[in-house]
Amino acid sequence: MLGVLCLGRCARAYGQEVAASYDSVFDELRRLSPRADRVAVVRDLVLRRDVALFRLAEGKLYLLTGVAGRTVGAAFVGAGDFTFVPPVAVERAQMQRVLGDSTLTTPLTAVVFLFTDTTLAELERRVTFSAGALDGPVADRVSDALDFLVDGRERSADPTWMSALLNGASNGWFAAYVKRERGEDVMVRLDPLDAEEVQLLRRGQVAGLQAETVCQFQREADLRDGVVAADEQPQALRIDAYRVESRFGHNYEYAARTTVRLAARRDAGPWLRFDLFSELEVDSAVGEDGAPLPHFRADHSSELWVRAAAPVPAGGTLAIRLVYHGQLIGLGGSPRTVSWAYIRSTWNWFPRYGSGEPAPMDLTFRSPRDLQIASIGRLVDSLVVGDTLVTHWVTERPTAVASFNIGEFRSFEIRDSLIPPVTVLYSRGARAVERSSETDVRTQDLVVNDVRNSLAFFDAKFGPPPLPHYYVTQIPYAHGEAFPGLIHLAFLTTLGQGNDESFRAHEIAHQWWGIGVRPGTYRDWWLAEGFAQFSGLWYMQVARLDNTAYFRHLRESREAIRRGRERNAPLGIGQRSAQNPNGQYTLVTYEKGAWILHMLRNLMLDTRTVSDDRFGRLLRDFYQNYNGRRATTEDFQRLVERHVNAPMDWFFRQWVYGTAVPTYVFSWRADRRDDGRFLVRIRVRQEDVPDDFQMVVPLLVELSDSSQVFLRVQVRGPLTESQFALPGEPRRLELNPLESVLAETRTERWR
Repeated sequence: MLGVLCLGRCARAYGQEVAASYDSVFDELRRLSPRADRVAVVRDLVLRRDVALFRLAEGKLYLLTGVAGRTVGAAFVGAGDFTFVPPVAVERAQMQRVLGDSTLTTPLTAVVFLFTDTTLAELERRVTFSAGALDGPVADRVSDALDFLVDGRERSADPTWMSALLNGASNGWFAAYVKRERGEDVMVRLDPLDAEEVQLLRRGQVAGLQAETVCQFQREADLRDGVVAADEQPQALRIDAYRVESRFGHNYEYAARTTVRLAARRDAGPWLRFDLFSELEVDSAVGEDGAPLPHFRADHSSELWVRAAAPVPAGGTLAIRLVYHGQLIGLGGSPRTVSWAYIRSTWNWFPRYGSGEPAPMDLTFRSPRDLQIASIGRLVDSLVVGDTLVTHWVTERPTAVASFNIGEFRSFEIRDSLIPPVTVLYSRGARAVERSSETDVRTQDLVVNDVRNSLAFFDAKFGPPPLPHYYVTQIPYAHGEAFPGLIHLAFLTTLGQGNDESFRAHEIAHQWWGIGVRPGTYRDWWLAEGFAQFSGLWYMQVARLDNTAYFRHLRESREAIRRGRERNAPLGIGQRSAQNPNGQYTLVTYEKGAWILHMLRNLMLDTRTVSDDRFGRLLRDFYQNYNGRRATTEDFQRLVERHVNAPMDWFFRQWVYGTAVPTYVFSWRADRRDDGRFLVRIRVRQEDVPDDFQMVVPLLVELSDSSQVFLRVQVRGPLTESQFALPGEPRRLELNPLESVLAETRTERWR
């Protein structure tokens, strides 16, 4: 059996020359093909990579043509089998949902191995390569494998693989395309620059997506040793700081230069990958000494590769300055008069490095003096030089997200002793796009009230917001987006039924959830979006005194979640669910995430006083413990367990990592006892869930004298029966009042 791959924690090895040109490496990569002079006959050759096992029973193995002077692939055609067993329950369930089986043990007819690890040396120790013939569909299988990893139109490839090829490094990357005898083709990828290194892919089901991640998890050794993915730092370079200097013309023409300062955790480079909005054209890249640096970027691609002057050794630092320009600002209105402007990319309007680690940001904007601008960060300087307004902003804390807004705005200042100062910027042009029937003044009043009241509500519930000043800026499309101290907001007034209020409050709530407390990994994004969604609903219910809209929203989202429960992804795979049209990312992450908090709220409700203070203390404790830090679902679970003083693994296993939604069929009868009291017997049939599914379900009893008794029933398994005594005759029993559990509840006659 071949040795197990060293993943991610291996020493970085440079065994090849650094590439002088991106184009030459990419062209060789696209032309990968089997070599007739390097063929081996194999029998019972076994290769293991973490949980993936490839057994090549009988066939031919071909080395592939070289890339950057090295062999990076081999293709097998013949008979064999492939085994892949995810070690994580939620990933087995997801593979069952997507591929129809929770484990794969499948015959194969071809495998294409691609690598920058030890695979070549292992193969050459086990088999003998010599001249031979190219038999069968081997070239087609190589092409199939490249389709997963290489985009010819954008001239891009898997970034970890490409980094190794450009830098002459052996970084432990491995992929294997598997042509199954039956069923769709799949690919295993082991990426040492991902905290969850092991992936199983299939062809992308969403337009523009080459591959969909079926399942993903940490390598076996990390799972065994209890390594927390959120604590890993697989990227060789970390960002020390961004300095972005932007300039706008009178027609919103945009030009900028950004200096990125990086520090090396391990040896890195010299080729480095950035991400920059595809409509921005790069003018130059230079090093700290001002010398020009080679760079590559395909037309209309966001991927930008820059070659530093030299590799960066562990502990070393590097600064790169990028100069660029283009149509960053979109415009609306007539050709003569611009009614409104908007930023076309809020994510990569400056060159981003890596996977989005927080970093300090220093931002300077030069714009026509008749325009107003708002940015993240603290405004440290503002001055007018001729016809130009120069503003300088510095972030209060490191951030992974940044944006600004610019345009012809009117401003309104909110000053209230209960909240930090807020500047609201609103635009008449954006109002025209929204086509609201309300007047500008009415809209401003509604938005200002919700901004002020939701900030005060969340301050009281969670604690003071993380920053001392806020900007709320109007955008001309139905959307909202939050950044540190800055909220882009559509000033909608036509959603009705309380949705406008909860929408605005949702975006305000992100200052606590998503910016104050950051999700630990891609799996934990519900801690931002689900928490903000619930917070918006909570504000609508309590601060706006709208119980009807609150419960209407819960019922509507419950029905949508129930309808898709067989197809939708579990909440626990996070942002990956957006890769599949059945994943229903928004429904699951936003709505089901909010439902989980609603269920915890009712689970912690004081049945005597109907107070949710315990739940409020939980969220306040969570925010205050993790403000300025990353938090995982496991962190939140531990805090919940502390507050309820009981294990809650069953709750998170079912609602975060599972997709089942129960149906309760409820019946009851009451009999008068000799002492005048009433014996009540209840029966709950639980359907549509596994036999071990359990939940604490409230029961509301209304007596003949109109008094009420609030009880809780432990529903477990297909059938739950219980009985209790009451001092008076029960007139009505309601299982699951207050929409306490994400479930459908029906009542039937007692039999």
